[in-house]
Amino acid sequence: MDLTLIDAHAHLQFTQYDKDREEVIARMREAGVGAINVGTDLKTSRQAVALAEANDDLWATIGIHPTDIPAPGEEEANFLELEKLSQHPRVVSVGECGLDFFHIKDENERKRQAEVFEWHVELAKRVNKPLMIHCRDAYSELLPILRRLQPVASNIHFFAGGWSVAKQFLDLGSTLSFTGVITFTGDYDEVIQNISLDRMLAETDCPFVAPKPFRGKRNEPTHVTYVANRLAELKGLEVPAMKDQLLANTRLSFGL
Repeated sequence: MDLTLIDAHAHLQFTQYDKDREEVIARMREAGVGAINVGTDLKTSRQAVALAEANDDLWATIGIHPTDIPAPGEEEANFLELEKLSQHPRVVSVGECGLDFFHIKDENERKRQAEVFEWHVELAKRVNKPLMIHCRDAYSELLPILRRLQPVASNIHFFAGGWSVAKQFLDLGSTLSFTGVITFTGDYDEVIQNISLDRMLAETDCPFVAPKPFRGKRNEPTHVTYVANRLAELKGLEVPAMKDQLLANTRLSFGL
C-alpha cells in the first residue's frame, strides 16, 4: 500500500488494543499510516515481531525498557532471546532501551539501567541496526555513554529537552522524534524550529499521550497526522511537504 506517514514509535501490541486491534489497523490503512511497534520487554518484543510478520505496513523493535529490566539473575536468558529476535528481517531497531531517572530513584537500579543500556548499544552494533532510545530525566547521563560507545545510529524517542541538549544528540548523528505533546505545549517549539528537517521524526507513543483533539483518550497511530500538522506549522511548510519529509526520514532512519 502507499503510505503517507509512518508512526516511528507505537505499541499496538499492548493490551489496550486487545479488543479492537484489527479495527485500529484498518483505520491506519485507510489513512495511509504505517507504524513501528516498539518492544519494551521480551514478551512485547515477541508480540511486536508477530504483528510485523502479519502486516506489511508494520515493523518491530526489540528491547528492554529501563523500567522493565528483569530481576537480577534473569537478564542473561532475556538477552539471549532478544539477540535472536534482533536478527529477524522485520526488526528494524534495537530498543526501547535507555535510562529513566524519573521513575527510578535507587542508585543501584540506575546503575543496572546503564549496564543494560550498554548491552543494547553493543547488540545494535553487532546487528547493524539503530537504537530506539528512551531517556527521561537522564540526558546528561546518557550522552557520555553514547559518546563513549559510538552506536551505529539512534533515535531519541519522545524528545523532551531544550535546544542545547538537542544539539548534543544531533552532533552525535541522532534523530529526534516528537509526539502529540507538541500539539498542546510550546515547550519544544525552539527545538523544532532549529532542527534540520532531515533529522526529525513523528511518533505517537500510542496508547499514551494523545494529541490535543483526543487528550485523555487512548492514542493510536492514525493520530500521528496531528503531530505532522504541528511540525509543518512550526517549520513553515505545507502539510503534504512535511509528511513527505517525515516519511522519507523514517524510511531512511530504519531502512524501511
